[in-house]
Amino acid sequence: MEVDFFKSALVDAIIPEDTVTDVSEILQDAAELPSDNHRLLAVKERDLLFFDEKLRTLAVLRLPNCDEDALNSYLDRLSFKLDVWAIDETPSSEQNSPASAPPKDLVFSAEAIQKNEPIVLASESADDGQTLTLVWEVTIILHRPRFRVPQPSIILIPSAVVNAPQEVENEDSGDLKPFQPLEANVLEPMRFIPGLKGNPPYLAASRLERVLPVTTTHKQRIHLQHVPSRRHKAVPATMSRIRYQKVNTLSPTPSNVALLDMDIIPFVQIKATIQYIDLSLKNGRSESLMPGFLPMQCRSGDCLTFLYKLHQHQDSNLPGGIGLANPNIDVLSIAITLDIHLSDKCHPVLFMDWTAHVDFTQALNPSFGPPSQPIQRQNRPTSLPVNNLNAEPPAVTPIATSLQPTFDVNARSGLSISFTAAARPVTVGEAFTWKVLIVNHSSKTAKIAIIPLPRVQRLVTQAQSFAKRHAPKSSTASFHPSERRHTKNGDDDDIAQAIVDENVVYAMHHSNSVPPETDLMALTAELRIGPLAPGQCHESDIQMVAFEVGSLRVDAMRVVDLVREVEEGGAALGVLTDIRDLPDVVVVKDPDHDVSSSTRA
Repeated sequence: MEVDFFKSALVDAIIPEDTVTDVSEILQDAAELPSDNHRLLAVKERDLLFFDEKLRTLAVLRLPNCDEDALNSYLDRLSFKLDVWAIDETPSSEQNSPASAPPKDLVFSAEAIQKNEPIVLASESADDGQTLTLVWEVTIILHRPRFRVPQPSIILIPSAVVNAPQEVENEDSGDLKPFQPLEANVLEPMRFIPGLKGNPPYLAASRLERVLPVTTTHKQRIHLQHVPSRRHKAVPATMSRIRYQKVNTLSPTPSNVALLDMDIIPFVQIKATIQYIDLSLKNGRSESLMPGFLPMQCRSGDCLTFLYKLHQHQDSNLPGGIGLANPNIDVLSIAITLDIHLSDKCHPVLFMDWTAHVDFTQALNPSFGPPSQPIQRQNRPTSLPVNNLNAEPPAVTPIATSLQPTFDVNARSGLSISFTAAARPVTVGEAFTWKVLIVNHSSKTAKIAIIPLPRVQRLVTQAQSFAKRHAPKSSTASFHPSERRHTKNGDDDDIAQAIVDENVVYAMHHSNSVPPETDLMALTAELRIGPLAPGQCHESDIQMVAFEVGSLRVDAMRVVDLVREVEEGGAALGVLTDIRDLPDVVVVKDPDHDVSSSTRA
């Protein structure tokens, strides 16, 4: 009887194009559309899907008309499942052969769909008569396949199984009755214990008696048919990758700069909105270097990069901190939420979540040149004594600089210099001031000079290099013996050199190249400080002026140790120190100046 009842039952899985409207309204609109033999519901479906999308799907079951009690009994024995497969549709010359089946991968599986409350629709047709259509709303996530697919497609395969009705058993007394043949598993009545969850322990009946157990009868199961599956094109909406850049500056904690690159798909026209990005370290913290940019609107073909600074905790080097063999490696979790606008009623939502490893190992020599300042010896003598072996080596006063006040001053020796800029932007053409604070931590009196270098001259162009290579020199033709004046007395007198020598004139023209335009100029040519006794500090100002709008930088602040320059000479090691970690200069236009100039015009 049940076999005939379920013989005409069908199951289907539908992906509606409308992602905004409620399911009840979608089904109401679908009832007014003409029916299709290949689908159980006349709902407009989506053609294009995106990987990592949180997809709303409708699981549909059509049964012959029955009363409510019979329907509930069928649902109790129903097992509804939905499998999502990703296949490759790349054309192949050997696709007709059985061995060349297209590769496929199971990306998602939804089970126990029937446990939720369905939407029941009653309909009547001339062929099938009165039918009941049960609709469940299922949320699936299109994970990316585990193999590289050139032309991926998504197939939804529903499967429904109706189990045979269970026999009425006495649940109050599960004891064995006399003269009753044993089952294959003597402990089968223990399946009613709630803690075992339907998996009773196994004890073979042959271990208790020598007679053969009763043959177990297989329970009949009815498999429902499903409509032919439809293929949906699937593409990744964005390709994301994470890159790292080492930070060479001194920091109390190991840190890296993470660059999150996101490339929006170029060959499908979409409008996307990046709603949420989160980077979290397992044993550390992340700091966004681009706050206030989200949510961000983007289109097809856009390439975006988000910067984050990663800080690893100092206690992560302890055993059990990270759980990896290398304590400098941490685990980074990346989460992205992306909204896509395909139409007024189709707004897919993508959720991307993955992990990556971060290496916080600092490079020993990041500049690939001479040893950097952090690994140099602080008291490094310029030369070794050869005559006076008992004399003490001359004291060397190293210079340490930072943008913020120096920490851990007891472990330092020498000078600490801090440059502090104003918090507000500067105006074009108006002078601004930097505060300079010098603290003498050494045991000797210090005397220094600070020379601002807004622009360090570099030979960057080919013309400048050519001009330096071909500098004007004395022409050998001007000293030729023929260029001598012969007098009547026989004496030869020297004459002046030829000032119209072509080589000299050409080299002089190319050596006097026009210097580049100045965007930042220092009004304080030199700042002399000292003598500064041990333990004392001094504060002074450096004035500069900007001529261009934008974010400008001072190339270097040159610090000259005047005491060592007198004692050892200007070419000694450590006399000159260039400070390059300086504040940026943000320059804006003067609004009053623009108004007055426009009024005069």
